[in-house]
Amino acid sequence: MTLRQAGWALLFVVIYAAAFFAAVLAAGLLGLIDSVTAFVVISLCGVTAVIILALYLHLFRRNRLSLGDLGFRRPTRRMFHLLWQIPGSMLAAGALQGLFLSALAPLGVDTSSAGSSDDPLSEVITGVPTAVFVIAFLVIAVLTPLWEEVLFRGAFLSGFLRRFRPFTAIVLSAALFAAVHLVLLTFVYLFALGVALALLQRFHRNLWAPVLLHAANNAVVTLVAFSVA
Repeated sequence: MTLRQAGWALLFVVIYAAAFFAAVLAAGLLGLIDSVTAFVVISLCGVTAVIILALYLHLFRRNRLSLGDLGFRRPTRRMFHLLWQIPGSMLAAGALQGLFLSALAPLGVDTSSAGSSDDPLSEVITGVPTAVFVIAFLVIAVLTPLWEEVLFRGAFLSGFLRRFRPFTAIVLSAALFAAVHLVLLTFVYLFALGVALALLQRFHRNLWAPVLLHAANNAVVTLVAFSVA
């Protein structure tokens, strides 16, 4: 996997996602979608679906790749290390995020929106029926970790490793992962999580390891946000 291949895949992911969201937005403005809940759920599920389609067409099919080529291999007993690696990674990322927010407070930066109801995730889960929350949970905690790990650890980390030393490749892939989420106040948490995800991929030589950490992280974040909504 090269950076060029990964870059093209990311470009088409953005194009497909933007085009679908624009279509849903237009439908909302025309009155074809008559509730905020329906708009959010359709956007969330639809954008995820077109992103997966984009990756299939422009990463796997275009480059004639298999899941094994990007790192999905049969789990071994080494995966039992995830029992401490997953909670350890999440605690470490959370601690660094806390230090970051504490450092911003004396500067007068408003950090109240970090993880608050202003988070887009809260819009998905606030005041919706249980069935809708289950759908959102499955998208956020199952499908999103799969496609993001394929793109960022399977494609971009592999591409960076072809051109840079492991340390630099891990840092660059983590920075890209954090940047594309477009949430400045959670950049440190996402960067630390990105480093942990890359280290797990390197340690296990298996993309299932970062997928499981990513899924656990998203599940916890979703459940916490739902419980306080």
